[in-house]
Amino acid sequence: MKEIVRLQATYNQEANKKMISVLEGLDENVLTKDMGLYYKSILGTMVHYSAGDASFFKEYFSAFCAKAPSSSKIEAMLAEPFAFKPQIINDTSNLFAAREVLDSYILDIVENINESDFKAIKTIHFPWGAMQKPVFQFILAILNHATHHRGMIACALDILKVDNDFNGMLGV
Repeated sequence: MKEIVRLQATYNQEANKKMISVLEGLDENVLTKDMGLYYKSILGTMVHYSAGDASFFKEYFSAFCAKAPSSSKIEAMLAEPFAFKPQIINDTSNLFAAREVLDSYILDIVENINESDFKAIKTIHFPWGAMQKPVFQFILAILNHATHHRGMIACALDILKVDNDFNGMLGV
């Protein structure tokens, strides 16, 4: 099971890198333009799923680690759970750098969970209620959440006629 979770986390890291390389070439007005997405813009969508990843992995999934990696860099990004500090949100270079740090942190979390613990049934008490599932299902759900939002970003880029091809998993 760890191998599958590691593959998905590695894929997310690679897809995020490729997406950022596309976004770095775009004007700030394009990145912040209301594209009709739930979180309005390309950057708004990226901020949403990235802040979610930071919070889920720091607040919940690190508890499954035999030895949790340091979360100090993640803590420095968050104003509160599920919300980045303004210096991350309002500066694309900071957001892109934060995403890179976050992807490494996610892989560290995955690596520090014992193989046998991925199938363990755990209860997590989220602000909206408790859920009980195997550890791997919790983690895959959040990793898939990022894939979903990168797909939204890809569609927005298609509408803008910006070449993008960062979502393929076969190359990982």
